[in-house]
Amino acid sequence: MAGPKRRGPLPVPPPLRGIVLDGANVIATSKVHPIARLDLVTAWCESWRPDLPVLVFLDLTTAKRCRPDAQAVLRARCEDVTPGRARYVVCPRGEPADEYVLNHARLEQALVVSNDRYFDFEDLRQNVLTVQFTLAGDALQIYDEATWFRAQGSAERVPMAVLQQLGRPE
Repeated sequence: MAGPKRRGPLPVPPPLRGIVLDGANVIATSKVHPIARLDLVTAWCESWRPDLPVLVFLDLTTAKRCRPDAQAVLRARCEDVTPGRARYVVCPRGEPADEYVLNHARLEQALVVSNDRYFDFEDLRQNVLTVQFTLAGDALQIYDEATWFRAQGSAERVPMAVLQQLGRPE
């Protein structure tokens, strides 16, 4: 049985001003090669919308679970503030990255790249756009649609092709 018919055009989210990568979520999907996994997703972000800044959030627990060589890379990336490169942030001890990811995404009108649906943060995810992915080995697949969490309990699907053009400089 078909659902109710929508009247009028689909709502369009506000223009994007950044991309937020839930680095803890990317690493958590596999314990193997965390830096390579982060690099694959970051590279996609930078090629999909090279005009948008990328910010990678990690929680301290996830960073500490990485091998020492990967921890050194993450530490160096947190210190690297070179313009045009993805910025890395490790959240304070005992605090999950989720709240930081969602707050930053809301404030900066940023797309969140994560497989987390943030059910524990229903209020914080309002007006946040998220896109999910699959990552197996070195094969990254970003879903064709993002989820725009509008009012509490309501969400819209937004084609990635639409988001790719939102707020893009002419």
